Amino acid sequence: MHLKGSNLGGSNQSYILVTYADSSKTPVYIIKDSLITSSLNNWQPGTSISNAVFKGSSGIQVTLISIDADGSNPVTKMQVPNDPYVKVFIEKETVSNTPLLVFIGKAVPVGNGTSGGGNCACHSKTINFIINPAYVGSTNAAANAIYVDTYSHLAGFLNAQILSNNLNNLTQIINNNDTTGLHVFNGAGGPNSNNASGPINGTIQISSDGQSLSGTISGMYNLNTGNVSSYCSCSYNISAKKVQ
Repeated sequence: MHLKGSNLGGSNQSYILVTYADSSKTPVYIIKDSLITSSLNNWQPGTSISNAVFKGSSGIQVTLISIDADGSNPVTKMQVPNDPYVKVFIEKETVSNTPLLVFIGKAVPVGNGTSGGGNCACHSKTINFIINPAYVGSTNAAANAIYVDTYSHLAGFLNAQILSNNLNNLTQIINNNDTTGLHVFNGAGGPNSNNASGPINGTIQISSDGQSLSGTISGMYNLNTGNVSSYCSCSYNISAKKVQ
């Protein structure tokens, strides 16, 4: 994202470089476009942004609904032709000499899930990871992922640490709240119960050449607002390829 306000000189418009990936298709369907806006012609660096609309020739549109003056807390909306369930993710890059790494991929269920009532159906998910090398070795999350369930179209998030002594391993994987707040459930008061977030089981590793990541995670629950006994705990094989 490149923003050019009224006091930055030049005649180029502000623009966003966007990559749209639909990893539910084989091969993965990708659109790359440069979206421009005239909404920021009078914008001043160091001030907040609201309702800036970026458009491109592909028909993709991104709206920066709000961003704080320091670039934090972005609230965005993305529209893509023929995809009413598209999700958008923007993360502020805090260290310029450590660019973010982006991986796109799938989470494929390992057989049926388990619930209090026996076996249950699990569904595949698209899942995209962002790795921030600036946070490797930090207590902050160096890896973030957004996933979208192909059955319910609900989105959720994962966070993970990357330790400085194990650079290719995503550890302490956390399943955060999703669009309903009910995607994981480990029983009343459990680490993942309802609107809380907590660790799930799993190991995800980045390949030695840095071009892919893969692994397994378990303990992710399908959305269910009924009785606890009907919640479905699923395990997934994760695979993703680097795109940036």
